[in-house]
Amino acid sequence: MTGQGRTGRWAQAFSFRLGVRLALAGGRESLLRLAFTAVGVAVGVTLLLLALTGASAMRGRAERTAWLDAAYAVTSAERPAPPAESADGALFLAVTDYYDGIRMTRAYVAPLGADPPVPPGLDRLPGPGEVAASPAMRRLLESTPDDQLDARFPGRVTMTIQAAGLAQENQLVALIGRTPDELRGVRSVQEVRAFHGVVPGDFAIASVLQLFVLAGAVLVLVPVLILIVTVTRVAAAHREQRLAAIRLVGATRLQIAVLASVETGIAALAGSALAWAGYEAGRRVLAATVTFQRGRFYLEDLAVPPVVLALVLLGAPVLVLLTTIAALRRVQFSPLVVGRRGPHPAPTAWRLLPIGVGVGGLLVVTPLPDIGHVQVGQLTVPFAFLALGGLLFAGPWLCLLASQAIARLSRSVPALIAARRIAIDPRATFLVVSGVVLAASAVTYIGSTTDQFRPPDGPGVVRLRPGVVQVATGGVSAEQVAPLLSGQAVTTSLGGDGLLAPCAELSRVRDVSCPYAVDSGLIEPATGARAVTVLEVYIPTDGTLAAENRVRTQAANLVPNAIINTDRDPVDYQLETFFVDLGRLGRIAALFVLLVAACGLTAGMIGSLVQRRRPFALLHASGMRIGELRQAVFLETAATMVITSALGVALGLIFAYAAARQGGVAFRWPGLDVFALVGSGVLATLIFSTFALPLVKAATKHDAIRYE
Repeated sequence: MTGQGRTGRWAQAFSFRLGVRLALAGGRESLLRLAFTAVGVAVGVTLLLLALTGASAMRGRAERTAWLDAAYAVTSAERPAPPAESADGALFLAVTDYYDGIRMTRAYVAPLGADPPVPPGLDRLPGPGEVAASPAMRRLLESTPDDQLDARFPGRVTMTIQAAGLAQENQLVALIGRTPDELRGVRSVQEVRAFHGVVPGDFAIASVLQLFVLAGAVLVLVPVLILIVTVTRVAAAHREQRLAAIRLVGATRLQIAVLASVETGIAALAGSALAWAGYEAGRRVLAATVTFQRGRFYLEDLAVPPVVLALVLLGAPVLVLLTTIAALRRVQFSPLVVGRRGPHPAPTAWRLLPIGVGVGGLLVVTPLPDIGHVQVGQLTVPFAFLALGGLLFAGPWLCLLASQAIARLSRSVPALIAARRIAIDPRATFLVVSGVVLAASAVTYIGSTTDQFRPPDGPGVVRLRPGVVQVATGGVSAEQVAPLLSGQAVTTSLGGDGLLAPCAELSRVRDVSCPYAVDSGLIEPATGARAVTVLEVYIPTDGTLAAENRVRTQAANLVPNAIINTDRDPVDYQLETFFVDLGRLGRIAALFVLLVAACGLTAGMIGSLVQRRRPFALLHASGMRIGELRQAVFLETAATMVITSALGVALGLIFAYAAARQGGVAFRWPGLDVFALVGSGVLATLIFSTFALPLVKAATKHDAIRYE
């Protein structure tokens, strides 16, 4: 047994060395095949890793600025306060403010002892008369007149908030030091005992963004898997014949598996190494160029968790090896018939059954409410996966329809060759275009989903007249805001049934209709009524930025918790910036998916040319022109891609409908820009794939007639 075990180990070692020799010493063709596989794996894995950095970037950005919501976490049951991190607490308040339409945060803090909590990015709290500012805020304060901005942050800037406490390097944040007596009694001020571990105030929005980015990464994953499988199968027929010959002279099944795995394994490992380098370079490029929510990401946030990074980098070679071994079935069990490929049974319309069941179940389950403890909405997930799998299962039948349409509509030689090629093996044809089909479905879903959610526009949305400053006090006495009430100022005050405001005066400062609509929440006050508790003050100015900022500064000093806005500001409670960013994020995700699909389509076309090198060479030798051969290859790809992509677009619309209904939003048909995005993306992918057509000339040289 010992001798046999030693012999087996020597045999496997010899198989490994022989596999390395066949892979590296097989001439230019072998090296090109290795390089092609390595580059394909590298491109796919790199794009997947860069897509996965999106969720990490969103999470990192939210965690860096969560400390600004520490006061709200104290009073919110949904966002409980984090565990205390210091012996003494601190009074804290953070308010959103704007300068020339750019969002900034004005925060106040007062320590309640010698050991108060300290926000990230600072070594200590600013004392009374001190201000801690972000680098961008310091630059803005230095370049702005004191009466317009500096007086809004009274004190001397003595500290700089570092990156650990900022969402991005251009964020405008200032933390103003105060005494406890100055902050006690100010509305919304809370005692906090920790600034780390706070759940962000915009947790819902951050969660939606992270979920959206993660869903985009999952959509990228499937085309990446198809790309890796495609590049692994390049020249598979030639490899099978070579391995079949070695099998016939006495090699065992295990030795054949080792020989095949070594060749593709070397390429896969090289591809993973290139992908790691591409990922490191790519995330630095993204950190330097991509702007999201008015700022770039920190490089530390644009990073995949180490466990996920290792899983992806090691998973790609494993997938390549599994694909290689799975393709050896004919070599292992019937090496004599490797060179003879019989016709496959033609796919039938029954292949539409899975996609019909998936789509039907999705449409039935989506509108249903939850029944007791059963969350019916969760059933949409398996039906969606069934429909997506049904799309892949029905693809060959659609390709067969494409071949029949080509044969009927055109009688040219290239068209007939393309139709015949598709009809012989529609499965192989669909494998080439399947990545684009999934990309079309994904881009349609992404575009349609982002198009469903638009900024609200109704009675609750405040539209200010140009030059008007709105001060939302939260409810203060008229005496406290008396300096703001001179001139043409208009107030809304608390009444028994709503907000009291004279309609004629309010219409001068904001967009309202007189008389008030029933659902506006506004009530005409009685004649001679005097405001006691002022909720809002509208102050007209001459419309210049300087005048508006002077009013902002005055209001902030009178009411520190006031939320102050003008028509210049992208007011966050209207979620306008959120929807703009969501649309931009959707376009980035669509670009990634289409890029992966384009690479997969090009790789599939190259692999198809290699597989048909000898037949094409025979056609060329018999008098067929290179241009006609290129037309046949292009028509074969374009026709099948158009028909199958149409079904992918329809499926993407159904997925978007289900997502909108699950999100409680009435579904609306996406705009023409969404369909233009999908159409132009598919067209660009097809144009990108034409880079493979020049290889037709190289693949049809006369010496290729004896190929294989």
